[in-house]
Amino acid sequence: MTKKVTKKKTSTKKKATTRKRTIAKKAAKTVVAAPVAPTVTNDQIRIRAFEIYSSGQNPSNPDADWHQAEQELRT
Repeated sequence: MTKKVTKKKTSTKKKATTRKRTIAKKAAKTVVAAPVAPTVTNDQIRIRAFEIYSSGQNPSNPDADWHQAEQELRT
């Protein structure tokens, strides 16, 4: 009698899944924080708009003063 030799099948699917998990874990560790926009209050904008008005850059245009103050403070 001869013994029948059978090869044990290895599951490549399991190995691929393990590799994906390892890559996913490494990717999760390298998280980059998004840049945070500076928070500007209305009081800060109001004060800067008054400074612009006092300097006479935009004569008799308070909306333009406010807009310019917002742009300056938020950049």
